[in-house]
Amino acid sequence: MVGRTTSRRVVEPPGPTDRSGRRLGLATAGMLLLDGVGGGLAVASGWNTPAEAWSGRAVAAAPAPVMVAQAALAAAAVRRPGRRGAAAAGLLAAVCLLSSLSGFFDGQLGRPGLPRHLLGVQLLLVGVTSGVGALAAVRARRLLRSPG
Repeated sequence: MVGRTTSRRVVEPPGPTDRSGRRLGLATAGMLLLDGVGGGLAVASGWNTPAEAWSGRAVAAAPAPVMVAQAALAAAAVRRPGRRGAAAAGLLAAVCLLSSLSGFFDGQLGRPGLPRHLLGVQLLLVGVTSGVGALAAVRARRLLRSPG
């Protein structure tokens, strides 16, 4: 068995199937799904056009380039062992932090006249994105402390 034994239990090196990897992967998928739903709701409500819904003018979603970066970094953080995975997880944590903070400074969060359902999506997305960032930081720490 790969890993080291510590007081009757085996400590496995982190991989895609360990708890931190599973949690980060699932949370990132949920965040990206929420981005998709938020953009769709903004289009359906008339607050964004389809071209704007996942751009810098998005009311209830992250811009598409940010979403692509988050997906790629999460995939690397989950699949790569050691320092490479930790670097990807650390970058994902930073991107999520910036994405969460941008919601407060881009003029879209709580915009006057915004319907309650879009405000709810905005607040949920900021919270979920912050949570993914925290899980990414945990993953980075786990990968850096892993045996082997």
